[in-house]
Amino acid sequence: MPFIAASRERIRVGYISKFDGYISGLSIDDANAHEKLSPGTTFIFVNGDGEIEYLNINQVNALTSRDLRRTKPCNVGPSPCGPPTINFFGGGGIGAAGNPVIDQNGTIIAIDMVDRGVGYATPPRIIVIDPCNNGSGAVLVPTITDGTVDNVIVQDGGSGYLPSGQPPLNPDGGTASEYPTLVTLTDVIVTNPGINYSPTDEIVITPNNGTTLTFVLDPFGKVNSVKVNPGGNYTSLPDIYIDSDTGLNARFVPVFDVIRDPLVPQVADPGDVVQVYDLVGLRINGYIDGKPYYGNVFYDNGIKYAGVRNTGVRVYESLQESITKQVQPAVTQLTQPRTESAETPTESAEVEETSVVERAETRQVTTPTQNITNTTTTTTTPSPSPSPSPSPSPSPSPSGGGGYGGY
Repeated sequence: MPFIAASRERIRVGYISKFDGYISGLSIDDANAHEKLSPGTTFIFVNGDGEIEYLNINQVNALTSRDLRRTKPCNVGPSPCGPPTINFFGGGGIGAAGNPVIDQNGTIIAIDMVDRGVGYATPPRIIVIDPCNNGSGAVLVPTITDGTVDNVIVQDGGSGYLPSGQPPLNPDGGTASEYPTLVTLTDVIVTNPGINYSPTDEIVITPNNGTTLTFVLDPFGKVNSVKVNPGGNYTSLPDIYIDSDTGLNARFVPVFDVIRDPLVPQVADPGDVVQVYDLVGLRINGYIDGKPYYGNVFYDNGIKYAGVRNTGVRVYESLQESITKQVQPAVTQLTQPRTESAETPTESAEVEETSVVERAETRQVTTPTQNITNTTTTTTTPSPSPSPSPSPSPSPSPSGGGGYGGY
């Protein structure tokens, strides 16, 4: 197969249309034409490493053939067997990604959504890829809200998948790390209502882990719905059925919420924690006791804590600080606005000429959390902070991001 050199003419970007979802395949000229009609559009670019970047029109114009080249090394050696990967296809959107949560029986019990994606008009298809063909049979059905994948329903968890063992490879080509999660029951879906059940029958969940269920019947004894009150934490799939002498055929599917890094002892019993391999690439929100922390963060008087309140569990910015419990002095870099350098027009002009190059160097991959069609175009003034994207970086505030659920 002949080698085809990457060129700027091969660059393609996309954007999210309010009416048509994800529109892809635009050249740089097409993007500029669209920008004139819809100023402030956020464009979507997939770089040579398969990572998604969200760019304004100035950053699109700064793209070069280098952005189409792979920068991460290819793995040409034998790959260790590990848990399967979850791939999202179709649906008119882009960007959804998640890590499978697998119990000790080799069954997928939930999906931890790392990136909910954007632009989905219909639920995408999910393909479970097990490179070593150890597991099979999983049936995963995503649900979408406002163009993003808000959850994945595990209709069938399959069997034989590897929950642990030799660490697999992550997207960077290195060994994937594990992170702790709580898997909490939040809902029960009725997949078959059955018939002829009685209001005096009892719905049973085994193990219950502190969970109680109630159900609603129609006049023919069919199960209309099931209510969870409250939901317990699970490390494997529970068995749900109705103990009845008259009813039959009702089938139920549990739905779980995945909470990352539940490090507060009074919330997370060690026996409830499930370890999950990071196959997608989570954003590290800091370090605790020499380990990366991926969960929610809360700022109190400028100090970062794990959780959605002051839990007393401090999150440090570096691995060394989390070990020594000593915060290193921050190094601040002062910059002056170009408006203050009117007496040095030559220097100002040089900054203007290099701004496009500097913007290209400061692009980073981010995860959008709101409709990116509302993103406004940034100014051309260089800044040491990452370029704007649909998901702004967290700032000291009463609540933080990085995980789902809380304490």
